[in-house]
Amino acid sequence: MHKFLNALLVITVLVSGFVLYSLEHTTRGLERQISRLERGIEEEIENTRFLNAEWSSLTRPDRLRKLAEIHLGLSTLQAKQIVKLEELGAHVPAEPIVKLEADGSDPIGAIIDKMQ
Repeated sequence: MHKFLNALLVITVLVSGFVLYSLEHTTRGLERQISRLERGIEEEIENTRFLNAEWSSLTRPDRLRKLAEIHLGLSTLQAKQIVKLEELGAHVPAEPIVKLEADGSDPIGAIIDKMQ
């Protein structure tokens, strides 16, 4: 009876050792995966910070004003450009600049040509 009990205890110890080894191996694998994910998250946070800084640089008002002047031909608003509602009729043309109903013409092309 003692030999059977001893054999059962030895088998139990061996099975417990195997289970603990497997559990430790699985745990270390999960720790490595967590570490990789944390590094990835830190990289993405750093990329987000970099992109926010770049966005702030690209949307500076002085830069946008300069680009609008160069590429769109726009300039800053002058005080003389602001009119009251009553004076608006004098500043708006009575007829449209481009008549869309003209046959055989390209109104969009005409607008683009005038812009260039």
